[in-house]
Amino acid sequence: MTDSVSAHPWFEESLFGKAVIYVERMESHTANDWQYGFWSALSLELLARAALAHVSPVLLASKDNWRNLMYSLGGEPTKLKFVPSSIPANEVFARLSELVPEFTKETTDFCSTHANRRNTELHTGELAFAALGTSAWLPKFYSACKVLLESMDKSLSDLVSDPEAAQDMIEALEDAAVKAVKQDIKAHAKVWSNKTDNDRKVSSAQAIAWATRQAGHRVECPSCYSASLIQGSSSGTVTTNVDGDNVVRRQTKLPSSFECIACGLRISGFSKLSACGLGDAFTATTTYSAAEFFELYTKDELNEARNDMPEFEEDFNE
Repeated sequence: MTDSVSAHPWFEESLFGKAVIYVERMESHTANDWQYGFWSALSLELLARAALAHVSPVLLASKDNWRNLMYSLGGEPTKLKFVPSSIPANEVFARLSELVPEFTKETTDFCSTHANRRNTELHTGELAFAALGTSAWLPKFYSACKVLLESMDKSLSDLVSDPEAAQDMIEALEDAAVKAVKQDIKAHAKVWSNKTDNDRKVSSAQAIAWATRQAGHRVECPSCYSASLIQGSSSGTVTTNVDGDNVVRRQTKLPSSFECIACGLRISGFSKLSACGLGDAFTATTTYSAAEFFELYTKDELNEARNDMPEFEEDFNE
């Protein structure tokens, strides 16, 4: 591929074209070379920006100057010495986590960590990529790239020279997640089975009370079958409906962590949760009174305010 990009630096085609160039730079080095990891971090951010621009280039504009919005739409600068400013990498990842359902918290965390390695490499004396083995990041890098590419209707073959090897690493990562979570479930189930009947009853009762009080999505623990909770990250738009005198808001959430206080099992990460059957999306529902939702004063609050008003003497100066 040549080093040419499209006219506007913030448009999807331009950003994606540059990401491809940087992946070529990455692949020109051996995997144990620090530059291999360094160029991967640069390409990942560009790919993420391209994915956000695929939704709209406006999402890349920094909010500190309205001219950034105009620039993101392809407009010419209207002020001398104006330098367009876009949002930082971590904000790019945060926005994608809400706009692209498959861009899970697990993926977001990896992208942020990898971008921070790049910052460390550039701005400190630390050699962030020199001692970093590829097993610690490369499968997750390809997994993140695949999510971003598919959000733009592209595939790994559009980015990397050996998409089959990249896909193998992604599948190996998923297999490792399955193996790890199954071992954790089995270990906690064994500890649970070794408890007395009375201890299990007490722990299960405590788990029911805890799960009822805490916020989250209630599920059955795969180790001890007690009441447990899943926490999730927001995904997709919020729907609002009126139900009688109440306003009900709903939003889809993707599982990000699991906890059972009965047997102590904890699982973190969407891939591991999916591997044990806990990866289904769920809906978070919040109900407001009309006064709460529209931030109105209730009748009682108005009467209380009237009663609290100080008394003034009559003014005869008019």
